[in-house]
Amino acid sequence: MKGYSEKDNLKTLLKASYEPTNVAKNTLQNAGYTLDSSLSNMNTKVFTDAMGKPHITFRGSRHILDWVRDDPLIALGLGRYAPRVQQAQDITRKVEAKYGKPADVFGNSLGGALAERSGAHGKVVTHNKAIAFTDAFKTIPKNQTDVRTWNDPVSVLGLTQRHKGRFVNTAPLINLIDAHLPNALSNKFMV
Repeated sequence: MKGYSEKDNLKTLLKASYEPTNVAKNTLQNAGYTLDSSLSNMNTKVFTDAMGKPHITFRGSRHILDWVRDDPLIALGLGRYAPRVQQAQDITRKVEAKYGKPADVFGNSLGGALAERSGAHGKVVTHNKAIAFTDAFKTIPKNQTDVRTWNDPVSVLGLTQRHKGRFVNTAPLINLIDAHLPNALSNKFMV
């Protein structure tokens, strides 16, 4: 995607989404970004690049509430009722208002579903996004890139979607759990 430096890669950004805020600050700083601590939390990292453009990473499922509340609502096509979807939309509005620019958003699994539903006006980049049955055959907009590990079970319905943007199917991994995680991405996978 245009607008990113050569050193940017999706794996680094997604890794930061799962890290505690103080650790993510260093990860992002090493990649040339500045963390906005006032808007970031364990579920969401807000950061800017050298040009002042805002970016947001949404963490995937990690806690019991994700698995028993948000994930089932999204899987059943009721994502608008999921608290994390509502939070993603709220933080995206706040970020775009604060910086006066469209935010680029990123996420893995549940985080990918959040990025897709965030309402961001910039680029949307997902990895192995969780997909509702109601999202099968959906048309994905031009500003979105969906990256999927070839044998990831969670994002398999993504194969039914029509992409006006980019769809990238990466090499399979033997372990299906590993195939789903951001570590499945090559360090050279650029966004």
